[in-house]
Amino acid sequence: MKKFSELGIKGTDARKMFNCNQVSISDVINCEIEVIDFIPAVKTKHGDGRSLVHFKLNGQEGKFFSNAESIKSVLDEVPKEEFPFLTTIKCTKCGNGRFYQFT
Repeated sequence: MKKFSELGIKGTDARKMFNCNQVSISDVINCEIEVIDFIPAVKTKHGDGRSLVHFKLNGQEGKFFSNAESIKSVLDEVPKEEFPFLTTIKCTKCGNGRFYQFT
């Protein structure tokens, strides 16, 4: 009997994926992180249009979802050749919500 790997079949799912632990954005607030990459417009159980951010902190890779326009729009503006980059995520309370931004 052959192993699947011996059949020569390649999967058709070409989605980019980050194989690391998922954290909450609040876990990396006020920490300098290295943003490695991101995936825009991800659909989650919490809604459409979120960005999945792949980062490194203290040598450990991780990922978090963000629906903050201030984060998503900045990520879209960073040229691909400028990844990875260092940043600190700051959080400012605004009424009942929070405003996240790279600094």
